[in-house]
Amino acid sequence: MTHNRLNYLEQLHAHGYRATPQRVAVLDALCRAGGHVPASKVLALVRATDSPIDRATVYRALDTLVRAGLALTAPGESGQEMLYEIVQEAPHHHLRCVACGTESELDAEAAARVFALLEHETGYRLTSDHLVLSGLCPACQAQSK
Repeated sequence: MTHNRLNYLEQLHAHGYRATPQRVAVLDALCRAGGHVPASKVLALVRATDSPIDRATVYRALDTLVRAGLALTAPGESGQEMLYEIVQEAPHHHLRCVACGTESELDAEAAARVFALLEHETGYRLTSDHLVLSGLCPACQAQSK
């Protein structure tokens, strides 16, 4: 099973995990989701394929996929709920509007410039390959004026 040219089963095994039917079902659902989704949506997608799976199993599978480097997490709008996304081939970053919830991908070159500036200013070597920045999109800024 591959996505974005990453071999999931190989990567699971490389991290010492078995490719159980439940993990594979959650992985498939996460791929189909196509973006940042809460665990409840992953659960609904898995159940839509007639797979008998409970909420705890989905959470455990998501945790395993994150530890194996196959899924990424980001805080939801409220900060209470985690959102999950399948790993992409290259690092990518997002801008999320706190008012309307729209999300757009941040230009890779712009993000690289910000990372370079932060590394220069702090001395850190940044390794994050997934960043979600929150703010007000141009449309919501215009509405609030």
